[in-house]
Amino acid sequence: MSVVTAHTLRVQRLYRQSLKCLLNWCVHRDLFIAESVNMRADFEAHRGQKDLRAIEKLVSAGETKLEEFAHPDTYTHPTDYGGSKYMRYPNNGKGYTETVTAIPPYFT
Repeated sequence: MSVVTAHTLRVQRLYRQSLKCLLNWCVHRDLFIAESVNMRADFEAHRGQKDLRAIEKLVSAGETKLEEFAHPDTYTHPTDYGGSKYMRYPNNGKGYTETVTAIPPYFT
């Protein structure tokens, strides 16, 4: 097994949270994809950084920027907790039909 260092986890979490924050701000999917590619390029530009002080400075700056750009009203999927359709009863309480919950054939 590989050993994952604390700063690696911190960078991974920063990247994931940044994508989620970006998804809150980008309404259209094509804009989100374009901006996420740019964000990934920013992360990749500093991937080979070896100086621990520089890494700490970069990650701290990224976390500060993430807090600065946090969306005041984050997106919630309608059927998730807090969504507009949470706890509604589709099909009179029988749940979703099999056609809705079936895994598409291109995933199998």
